Amino acid sequence: MTTIVFIHGYNASPKINWYPEMRSELDKLRIPYRMPVLPGEDNPKIEEWLNIIDKTMKSIKGDVILVGHSLGTRALLLYLDRSRKPIKGVLLVSPFSNDIGNAGVRGLGYSDFFEHKIDLSEIKKLSPKFIVMHSKDDQRIPFEQGKELAAELGADLALYEDKRHFSRPENAVDVLEQLKKLF
Repeated sequence: MTTIVFIHGYNASPKINWYPEMRSELDKLRIPYRMPVLPGEDNPKIEEWLNIIDKTMKSIKGDVILVGHSLGTRALLLYLDRSRKPIKGVLLVSPFSNDIGNAGVRGLGYSDFFEHKIDLSEIKKLSPKFIVMHSKDDQRIPFEQGKELAAELGADLALYEDKRHFSRPENAVDVLEQLKKLF
């Protein structure tokens, strides 16, 4: 059995954006999932997030697909960098690139997420399949960052024109469409 673990982004939670719709769809399909609540709101700390992600991962028996959105993509990659745990698939929605300069994007609000570059050549070895979803009109993280990360990971790039930052409830359909490619 494969379990999907969702890592939400900055100032988000499993109660907003497309997560409620995703829960509903996965429940209908009887696909197991976890959506941990990550603390910190305006000032998240990567160590707190990594501890929660690690605890969530250790509670799962069987294969795992990791899904990160926005800052959650960085947390997901930092988790893989630390744990070196092989997983079934990775879906990165509106991701940051691996540039440590991203720490200054929102001031110091999440600077500890970008203290070092991640060795993406090692991360690539941990999963047979990576998918990056990014919209050309993303108003928060420029499309070029997702494109760059996809190239570095050897990921499939799912390109969209008008989905902005994939924060709307109706984006659950798009995320689910890409998720199905990882099963």
